[in-house]
Amino acid sequence: MTIGLNRNQWLDYSIKMQHFHREILNNGLTIITVPNIHSKLCCVSVLYKVGSRDENPDRTGMAHLFEHLMFSNCGNSVDFDNLIQNAGGDCNAFTTHDTTQYYNVAPVSQLELLLQLEALRMNGFNISLESFKIQQKVVIEEFSEHYLNNPYGMFSHDLMPLAYQIHPYQWPVIGKNIDQLKKLSFTEIKTFKEEYYTARNAILVVVGNFEHDSIMKNIIKYFDPIQSNSLPIPKLSSEPPQIERRELVKLGKFPEEALYIAFHGCDRKHKDYYALDFATDILSEGKSSVLYRKLKKEYMIYSSVDCYTTSTFDAGLIIFEGKLMKDKNIEEGIASFKNVIDELKINPIQSSTFQKYLNKNESAYLSSQIGVVNQALNFSYAEWLGDANLVNNELEKYQSVSILDIQQAFNRYFNFDAASYLIYKNQEGQEVN
Repeated sequence: MTIGLNRNQWLDYSIKMQHFHREILNNGLTIITVPNIHSKLCCVSVLYKVGSRDENPDRTGMAHLFEHLMFSNCGNSVDFDNLIQNAGGDCNAFTTHDTTQYYNVAPVSQLELLLQLEALRMNGFNISLESFKIQQKVVIEEFSEHYLNNPYGMFSHDLMPLAYQIHPYQWPVIGKNIDQLKKLSFTEIKTFKEEYYTARNAILVVVGNFEHDSIMKNIIKYFDPIQSNSLPIPKLSSEPPQIERRELVKLGKFPEEALYIAFHGCDRKHKDYYALDFATDILSEGKSSVLYRKLKKEYMIYSSVDCYTTSTFDAGLIIFEGKLMKDKNIEEGIASFKNVIDELKINPIQSSTFQKYLNKNESAYLSSQIGVVNQALNFSYAEWLGDANLVNNELEKYQSVSILDIQQAFNRYFNFDAASYLIYKNQEGQEVN
């Protein structure tokens, strides 16, 4: 906290510091610049509005694979990673169901280099067949290591198609299976780049110690000449309301039996999102949370327990997951969690509990504003949601949530008769010691 400022003044100070400029180039590229006079670093971030939801159901994993390939899209003569590292910087990327995000951080003196590199890999298709084969193998190995070789690694592959039977959120970002990853072709990847990695489908955010007019000259210099293709027509289908209980039991050899329950929630822009986020924090955020205190420490039903929202653009899920103690069974696990939720549906949380989690949300908000990388990611995400100024006013949305809103969220969304249950159960004699 800045010396001399009380808590309320610090909140006002941090919000007011989020000044930005927004422009759109002739090719449709959205530009957000965020001057930060306090940092010696700069960050250049590009968010492409494409994720696993945009894939063909028979060719899943393409968005994530292309995330890997973009680091080779500057051509054989340009080593993207080495250039940034030699400039004293770093780079990374991640893919979600909805978006693919790239970000680079370096000393502010290297800002023009970062802009050049991002423009270079946005412009055209420069990936070699050799690079494609190498990264395809890397992604297949990632699938094996993190999913197939983890006793609980396939839970999203099992749970998501149970909850989503029409919407493309039904498959994980990594892809449905290794066979589909192996079948992805170089030609398909090239088409994917041409369709989705176009300027009008991207958001460029630049953060650092610069003058807006000065940095815009470089942005226009490198990005404005990039041609922009028309976007494909979205082929998404809305998921119909789930009105029945669905259950999948997988028998195997697990260190601990596990229970996953998926409830249908709301989309990221819905007014209920903030109450739901509050609700899942109250359930599982920290050792004073309801699930940790009651189900792990007091009743010793679970060895580990969690509850969270998927926070997707279209209606997401509220996912409960727990590993059961060896002397407890699945029925006890379900009943104990249901009892906790039923209590919260009837009796609102105490005002002291509410205030504690409100304070936590405020602290998390403040922490998320620190550093040029966080600023860049926050602004690109907010712009993707439709309002870059969400960076400045989202805290107010959390502060406007009431105890009654949270109680109503528990009643509206935690419907055990219209949820999806995934159960990992040990076969007789198959427990892992």
